[in-house]
Amino acid sequence: MTAATLTSFPLQNCRFERFGTAIIPVDDMTPHSDVDAHLKFEGADLRYYVMRLRHRPAVLASMTRHQRATQCLGSADAQPWWLAVAAPELLPEELCAASVQLVYVHPGEAVKLHQGTWHAGPFFHEPSALFYNLELGDTNLTDHNFQALTAPIKLMLDPSLSSPSS
Repeated sequence: MTAATLTSFPLQNCRFERFGTAIIPVDDMTPHSDVDAHLKFEGADLRYYVMRLRHRPAVLASMTRHQRATQCLGSADAQPWWLAVAAPELLPEELCAASVQLVYVHPGEAVKLHQGTWHAGPFFHEPSALFYNLELGDTNLTDHNFQALTAPIKLMLDPSLSSPSS
């Protein structure tokens, strides 16, 4: 049996609003609007930091979600990256190749995940990468809901293979 494979959709063309907000560069002095990320944190202890990640294989074997807070991620070293996401209303047993979307994030773009959005990554090509991360101070201790997938999914981390739209 062959493992399922996911190709990516560019952040701006993937209907990301199901999972969160696509944070796209805007000019300085652009007025606040509905396309801006709206943040929710149940608790006052926020953590904003630069997270160093090591390269990991392009295989999706598990996903995580945070029920108490939104999470914001963006490349701190202007690298392209990929994030696997699934809708927050999905039950853990519903996570599979048919319910997960792989999103390609260009340098200069970022994401805000809705509360409860299933996610895995960031994935990237370099040996390591830096990411801006905004979450609750204790997210990884008290709001880290982990789910192993029934079958691993191969991820195609090639921007030239990104589908133009969903």
